[in-house]
Amino acid sequence: MGRRGGAGGRLRMGRRGGAGGRLRAGRRGGAGRALGALCALAALAAPLAAGCRVVLKTTDLVASGNSRELRKRDKGEPPNSPGRPPLLVIGLDGVGRRTLYDMLRRGEMPRFAELLGGQAGGKFPHAHLDDRLVATMPSSTIAAWTTAFTGVGPARHGVAGNEFFVREERAFEAPSPTTFNDPASVLSVYTDSALTTLRRSPTVYERMREKDPHVLVWAAMHPVHAGADRLLVTTRTALVDAFEAFAEEQVDKRLKDEESEALYETFDKNVVRAAADELDDDGPLPDVLAVYLSGADLFAHVAEQGPERAQREYMKKVLDPLLGRLTEALKERGALANRYVLVTADHGHTEVLRDDAHALAMEGDDDPPALLRKAGFRLRPFKVKVDRDDDFQAVLAYQGAVAYVYLADRSTCEAKGKPCDWTRPPRFREDVLALADAFHRNNLDGSLVPAMRGTLDLVLAREPRPAEDDDLPFQVYVGGGRLQPLGAYLAEHPHPTYVDLEARLADLAVGRYGERAGDVLLVAHNGDRDRPQDRFYFSATYRSWHGSPSRQDSEIPLIVAHPGKDSAALAAEVSRVLGDRPAQQKFADVMLALRGLL
Repeated sequence: MGRRGGAGGRLRMGRRGGAGGRLRAGRRGGAGRALGALCALAALAAPLAAGCRVVLKTTDLVASGNSRELRKRDKGEPPNSPGRPPLLVIGLDGVGRRTLYDMLRRGEMPRFAELLGGQAGGKFPHAHLDDRLVATMPSSTIAAWTTAFTGVGPARHGVAGNEFFVREERAFEAPSPTTFNDPASVLSVYTDSALTTLRRSPTVYERMREKDPHVLVWAAMHPVHAGADRLLVTTRTALVDAFEAFAEEQVDKRLKDEESEALYETFDKNVVRAAADELDDDGPLPDVLAVYLSGADLFAHVAEQGPERAQREYMKKVLDPLLGRLTEALKERGALANRYVLVTADHGHTEVLRDDAHALAMEGDDDPPALLRKAGFRLRPFKVKVDRDDDFQAVLAYQGAVAYVYLADRSTCEAKGKPCDWTRPPRFREDVLALADAFHRNNLDGSLVPAMRGTLDLVLAREPRPAEDDDLPFQVYVGGGRLQPLGAYLAEHPHPTYVDLEARLADLAVGRYGERAGDVLLVAHNGDRDRPQDRFYFSATYRSWHGSPSRQDSEIPLIVAHPGKDSAALAAEVSRVLGDRPAQQKFADVMLALRGLL
């Protein structure tokens, strides 16, 4: 029996013992993003996190207590740059605009409201709550934060998603893996500043330093921290205990919500503690302090109660008191009197069903890898590194609601066992259109993989270009070897829940590094569907995902507060920067403008 059943859900029979098969898939590929992040954070606390079963590099992190020095200041250099307004940047991973603003206006986060100068009745006379900012595509963590903190889209900064393939280097990059679990890969973001080597554009901190060379920047656990002076981390042994509980319970037994919430609370508590400890010292105050809190996102992915209720509970019980503590630490140093407070996020969340029927996963005979193989493509294994002589012709990278497919010129590697020449682009008709047609036909009739029938909203493709050239925009594959421009397709097939899709796809895929978004891009029925049972996603099983172009995933908060300015003045400052297209990359410009550097 195929996956479709009842109201659009998919039914499966006989797949490795039903739920047991999915459990094995989840353990291999996707405790995924949450497990990778947990293992990475746990490993910060000790040289060995037992649940990870690997020795992780932590020397650089624990050597100096709660911080890692990223930049040595020259002898005699001023300790900071107090002549310009200081900034506090709060990064709330995975918190959508509607949820956050509603809670603030209802008075459900009083300590957070205090930080923003809020008053009774949900009024914010000294803050502007902007309702226009839209996340990049895909609306996923690593691509989004890199976009926000470089000021350019993925086709220019080169970080296309949580995982992606760099074809000219034959390298699979996974700062936050989705198709497999590799905690060392996640940890390298903090131990080796791995995103520094992947991105191809300067960060906002590096741009600041061009005009303000003495600016002092601290980043607390933020994945994008190149150009900062100091990376604040957590070294608490409680993280090891939390990870070991997660590794044993979450994967095998599925923790109850209150147990899971406690794990993420530990992480966020230690991030705030690390920042507060640094502020307790008598040294110079940072001109820019960026604090990254990931618990609301991680909890939303797995909570039985669903992402909306889970995040509201977490923000009320955990984040609000923590932001209160951060406020107190700043006030004790007199560090809020003239400081702008900026709040933003990377994406929202969309509820999905945590079952094998809706997860377009990594193994078995009814998932995308099976379709690729039946279409005649040899697939790269799901792991960071493969042997140099592996002979794969296709690569899959998952971003939740979307997936990237990278293709080789199969004429260079027709015989099994012969490695492909990935420095060459694939052939347009024989490789790209051939695979696009396979996904398109199967989506209509299930002829190759019946269980995937009706799971995709869009199959996108484009004529390939050499890696060193600017890439063309994606178009919609409509069958019969034909592509239709996205704008024309959307005019004929309206998608009212999608936001600025054509321009956001151009930011992702049109430019020097646009090929990092693949040769074929698959968009699952996810953000275009009203009910969780009608939504699908590329990963192992979760209870919510993101990555789609929908409003739910894409509308993100932007709050700017200052104790000495009224909301109208702040709104005018923000509007001058955002202009008529409030894309996420403008966040870096907002930071520069508030420092008087734009």
